[in-house]
Amino acid sequence: MLALYNALLAPVRLATALLAAWRARTPETRVEWDERRARRLPDPIVVGAWIHGASLGEARLVRGVAEGLRARRPRLGIAVSATTRTGREALPEPPLADRAFFLPLDFPGLPGRVLDRLSPSLLVLVETELWPNLIHEAAARGVAVLVANGRLSPERMHRYRRLRALYRPILARLARVGAQSEDDAERFAELGVPRDRVVVTGNLKYDLAPPAVDRAALRTRFGVADSRPTMVAGSTAEGEDGPVLDAFRRVRTRHPRGWLVLAPRHPERAADVRREAERRGLAVRALSEGRDAEAGSCDVLLVDRVGELSRLYALADVAFVGGSLAPVGGHNVLEP
Repeated sequence: MLALYNALLAPVRLATALLAAWRARTPETRVEWDERRARRLPDPIVVGAWIHGASLGEARLVRGVAEGLRARRPRLGIAVSATTRTGREALPEPPLADRAFFLPLDFPGLPGRVLDRLSPSLLVLVETELWPNLIHEAAARGVAVLVANGRLSPERMHRYRRLRALYRPILARLARVGAQSEDDAERFAELGVPRDRVVVTGNLKYDLAPPAVDRAALRTRFGVADSRPTMVAGSTAEGEDGPVLDAFRRVRTRHPRGWLVLAPRHPERAADVRREAERRGLAVRALSEGRDAEAGSCDVLLVDRVGELSRLYALADVAFVGGSLAPVGGHNVLEP
């Protein structure tokens, strides 16, 4: 079944090569696509563990796993990867992690190039990063593959059940799965992971320490009085910003001094979000513009940089977490 999967990927691989040639127009995007196609490999180090998480939320767990490994094995080499740009920007750096890069696309041979370069003894996949070629090529090299904070939603299970012939032999090669719940553990077992290799660890996101934030200092930074009602809307998806802005305008009819901090899930949407706000007559300042002390003179602070939101929640009197108005799976309500 893996051979059929790879055969079906052949035209996708060609299309990806064309997409890479079109998108790699700046040095930054060229590096990104070279890493995604395993043409640019991380520098070799004595690596003991490779930890991978897809996006921003998983990158925080990657950091947590790296911190735990580093505390127990100070000399352990650690490499980290992510799938999305926001995840890549949030990955830990030295001294916590020795190498950071984009995960190569799951075409046959590409994960193997990175595995051969790093020679890890352990591959940790965060949550649901169950890439067939990655797992197959790691296990074939004798690398122990673990899933941390594993979860399989009922909706996702429908897809996996249809592809059971592909996933059952692949997932049977997992050395261990740390599942978020008993239900998740049973789903992994149903897909072929031997039940004695699945343990219920709970949700590791509960164990992440909140950032140390001084609310008063943060409000002073942005020139916002502590008495000024503040709403923080974080991790909004496309289609959610308009309703959030409309709700904020209604709030302003009762609290004219109200202030909104709006953080789209993907910062590249910031320009579109800004237009949405300005069409509603709201004055906007983007975080990337600097002059933070002047932000309080505007109606909306637009968070267009990665890694800021978890601290900015401390400004809030009320918070909205995105992914709850759009069908994208929701985001971590523990952050606010």
